[in-house]
Amino acid sequence: MIVEILPLDDKVVGLALNDDSFTDFEDGLQHFTAIENNQDIIITRNLKDFRNSKLPVMTAKQFLVTLD
Repeated sequence: MIVEILPLDDKVVGLALNDDSFTDFEDGLQHFTAIENNQDIIITRNLKDFRNSKLPVMTAKQFLVTLD
């Protein structure tokens, strides 16, 4: 499966609220949702906001190139 919708729960919200690595709350939600659900990468058009990610981050185009 290439795309999966992951659950967002109160633990993820708490992690995002209490972490100063992400200035944008929604980016923090995405980051901690990925971590809590054991994802390998984050795919986004906004690479600069994920500089502090503990996971690799790439654009969709970069990701598709890795599939070839």
